[in-house]
Amino acid sequence: MPQAALLTKAQLTSALLSLSQMPAGWSAVGDSSSGDKTFCDYRQPHKARIQVSRSFQKGGGLTATVATVGMRQYASASDAAESFTAMEKALETCHQETYQGSVLKYSPMSVDKLGDQSLGVRIDSDGTTLLQQFTLDGPTLINVGTGGLTNAEADTATKLLRDQVDRYEAAARK
Repeated sequence: MPQAALLTKAQLTSALLSLSQMPAGWSAVGDSSSGDKTFCDYRQPHKARIQVSRSFQKGGGLTATVATVGMRQYASASDAAESFTAMEKALETCHQETYQGSVLKYSPMSVDKLGDQSLGVRIDSDGTTLLQQFTLDGPTLINVGTGGLTNAEADTATKLLRDQVDRYEAAARK
Protein backbone atom coordinates (compact mmCIF):
# COMPACT_ATOMS: atom_id res chain seq x y z
CA MET A 1 0.00 0.00 0.00
CA PRO A 2 1.32 3.50 -0.77
CA GLN A 3 2.32 5.62 2.22
CA ALA A 4 -0.62 5.27 4.61
CA ALA A 5 -1.87 8.41 6.26
CA LEU A 6 -1.71 8.62 10.04
CA LEU A 7 -5.30 8.65 11.25
CA THR A 8 -6.84 10.35 14.27
CA LYS A 9 -8.34 8.25 17.05
CA ALA A 10 -11.82 9.08 15.70
CA GLN A 11 -10.83 8.00 12.17
CA LEU A 12 -9.28 4.76 13.44
CA THR A 13 -12.33 4.04 15.58
CA SER A 14 -14.66 4.58 12.63
CA ALA A 15 -12.49 2.22 10.55
CA LEU A 16 -13.09 -0.61 13.05
CA LEU A 17 -15.55 -3.22 11.86
CA SER A 18 -19.03 -2.35 13.08
CA LEU A 19 -21.83 -4.68 14.10
CA SER A 20 -23.48 -4.30 10.68
CA GLN A 21 -20.32 -5.66 9.03
CA MET A 22 -20.21 -8.78 11.21
CA PRO A 23 -21.64 -12.10 10.01
CA ALA A 24 -25.16 -12.89 11.27
CA GLY A 25 -25.67 -13.71 14.94
CA TRP A 26 -23.12 -11.43 16.61
CA SER A 27 -23.90 -8.72 19.17
CA ALA A 28 -21.69 -5.80 20.17
CA VAL A 29 -19.96 -5.93 23.54
CA GLY A 30 -18.30 -2.54 23.28
CA ASP A 31 -15.24 -0.50 22.45
CA SER A 32 -12.13 -0.37 24.56
CA SER A 33 -8.57 0.76 24.61
CA SER A 34 -6.79 -2.54 25.03
CA GLY A 35 -4.22 -3.02 27.77
CA ASP A 36 -0.48 -3.23 27.42
CA LYS A 37 -0.12 -7.00 27.99
CA THR A 38 2.38 -8.55 25.57
CA PHE A 39 3.28 -12.19 24.90
CA CYS A 40 5.60 -13.26 27.74
CA ASP A 41 5.89 -9.55 28.57
CA TYR A 42 8.38 -8.89 25.76
CA ARG A 43 9.57 -5.30 25.58
CA GLN A 44 7.95 -3.29 22.83
CA PRO A 45 10.49 -1.09 21.03
CA HIS A 46 7.83 1.59 20.44
CA LYS A 47 4.56 2.52 22.09
CA ALA A 48 1.50 2.68 19.88
CA ARG A 49 0.31 6.28 19.61
CA ILE A 50 -3.34 5.25 19.31
CA GLN A 51 -5.04 1.95 20.21
CA VAL A 52 -8.67 1.16 19.47
CA SER A 53 -10.61 -2.08 19.67
CA ARG A 54 -14.15 -3.41 19.57
CA SER A 55 -15.55 -6.69 20.86
CA PHE A 56 -18.48 -8.86 19.83
CA GLN A 57 -20.05 -12.06 21.12
CA LYS A 58 -22.21 -14.79 19.68
CA GLY A 59 -24.20 -17.52 21.38
CA GLY A 60 -24.20 -18.16 25.10
CA GLY A 61 -23.15 -20.55 27.81
CA LEU A 62 -20.53 -23.10 26.82
CA THR A 63 -20.91 -22.33 23.11
CA ALA A 64 -20.35 -18.59 23.48
CA THR A 65 -17.81 -17.19 21.05
CA VAL A 66 -16.06 -13.83 21.29
CA ALA A 67 -14.43 -11.77 18.55
CA THR A 68 -12.25 -8.71 18.96
CA VAL A 69 -10.94 -6.39 16.27
CA GLY A 70 -8.29 -3.83 17.05
CA MET A 71 -5.74 -1.46 15.62
CA ARG A 72 -2.58 0.02 17.08
CA GLN A 73 -1.18 2.94 15.12
CA TYR A 74 2.46 3.91 15.59
CA ALA A 75 4.24 7.18 14.80
CA SER A 76 5.63 5.70 11.57
CA ALA A 77 5.66 2.60 9.40
CA SER A 78 9.20 1.80 10.61
CA ASP A 79 8.14 1.97 14.29
CA ALA A 80 5.23 -0.36 13.48
CA ALA A 81 7.53 -2.76 11.58
CA GLU A 82 10.03 -2.87 14.47
CA SER A 83 7.17 -3.55 16.89
CA PHE A 84 5.79 -6.34 14.67
CA THR A 85 9.27 -7.90 14.45
CA ALA A 86 9.67 -7.76 18.25
CA MET A 87 6.36 -9.60 18.68
CA GLU A 88 7.36 -12.16 16.04
CA LYS A 89 10.73 -12.77 17.74
CA ALA A 90 9.12 -13.08 21.20
CA LEU A 91 6.75 -15.75 19.87
CA GLU A 92 9.68 -17.79 18.49
CA THR A 93 10.81 -18.47 22.07
CA CYS A 94 7.69 -17.74 24.13
CA HIS A 95 5.47 -20.83 24.07
CA GLN A 96 3.82 -20.64 27.49
CA GLU A 97 3.32 -18.24 30.38
CA THR A 98 1.13 -17.86 33.45
CA TYR A 99 -1.04 -14.75 33.40
CA GLN A 100 -3.56 -13.88 36.13
CA GLY A 101 -3.36 -17.46 37.43
CA SER A 102 -3.99 -19.16 34.08
CA VAL A 103 -1.43 -21.00 31.98
CA LEU A 104 -1.45 -19.66 28.42
CA LYS A 105 0.04 -21.89 25.72
CA TYR A 106 1.06 -20.24 22.44
CA SER A 107 1.38 -22.04 19.09
CA PRO A 108 2.19 -20.47 15.71
CA MET A 109 -0.75 -20.53 13.29
CA SER A 110 -0.85 -20.01 9.53
CA VAL A 111 -2.69 -16.90 8.34
CA ASP A 112 -3.60 -15.09 5.13
CA LYS A 113 -0.77 -12.95 3.79
CA LEU A 114 -2.25 -9.47 4.12
CA GLY A 115 -0.75 -5.99 4.38
CA ASP A 116 3.04 -5.95 4.74
CA GLN A 117 3.33 -9.02 7.03
CA SER A 118 0.97 -11.28 8.95
CA LEU A 119 1.24 -13.78 11.76
CA GLY A 120 -1.12 -15.95 13.73
CA VAL A 121 -1.07 -17.35 17.24
CA ARG A 122 -3.26 -20.02 18.78
CA ILE A 123 -3.69 -19.46 22.52
CA ASP A 124 -4.95 -22.35 24.66
CA SER A 125 -5.88 -21.76 28.30
CA ASP A 126 -8.19 -23.58 30.72
CA GLY A 127 -10.06 -25.37 27.91
CA THR A 128 -10.59 -22.17 25.93
CA THR A 129 -8.96 -21.58 22.57
CA LEU A 130 -8.32 -18.11 21.14
CA LEU A 131 -7.07 -17.54 17.62
CA GLN A 132 -5.20 -14.24 17.24
CA GLN A 133 -4.21 -12.93 13.82
CA PHE A 134 -2.02 -9.86 13.28
CA THR A 135 -1.30 -7.87 10.13
CA LEU A 136 1.25 -5.10 9.80
CA ASP A 137 -0.09 -2.47 7.42
CA GLY A 138 2.04 0.67 7.09
CA PRO A 139 2.09 2.43 10.48
CA THR A 140 -0.65 0.22 11.93
CA LEU A 141 -0.79 -3.21 13.52
CA ILE A 142 -4.23 -4.72 12.93
CA ASN A 143 -5.40 -7.65 15.01
CA VAL A 144 -8.42 -9.92 15.09
CA GLY A 145 -9.07 -12.55 17.70
CA THR A 146 -11.83 -15.13 17.96
CA GLY A 147 -12.41 -17.90 20.41
CA GLY A 148 -14.42 -19.69 23.02
CA LEU A 149 -14.70 -22.90 25.02
CA THR A 150 -16.13 -25.09 22.28
CA ASN A 151 -15.75 -23.01 19.15
CA ALA A 152 -12.60 -21.31 17.90
CA GLU A 153 -13.10 -21.13 14.20
CA ALA A 154 -10.22 -19.92 12.03
CA ASP A 155 -12.36 -19.12 8.98
CA THR A 156 -14.27 -16.46 10.90
CA ALA A 157 -11.05 -14.87 12.18
CA THR A 158 -9.59 -14.92 8.67
CA LYS A 159 -12.65 -13.26 7.12
CA LEU A 160 -12.78 -10.63 9.88
CA LEU A 161 -9.07 -9.86 9.46
CA ARG A 162 -9.50 -9.45 5.68
CA ASP A 163 -12.51 -7.17 6.21
CA GLN A 164 -10.69 -5.14 8.90
CA VAL A 165 -7.59 -4.68 6.73
CA ASP A 166 -9.79 -3.54 3.82
CA ARG A 167 -11.60 -1.00 6.02
CA TYR A 168 -8.34 0.33 7.45
CA GLU A 169 -6.72 0.65 4.01
CA ALA A 170 -9.76 2.49 2.63
CA ALA A 171 -9.61 4.95 5.56
CA ALA A 172 -5.83 5.43 5.31
CA ARG A 173 -5.97 6.15 1.55
CA LYS A 174 -8.48 9.01 1.81
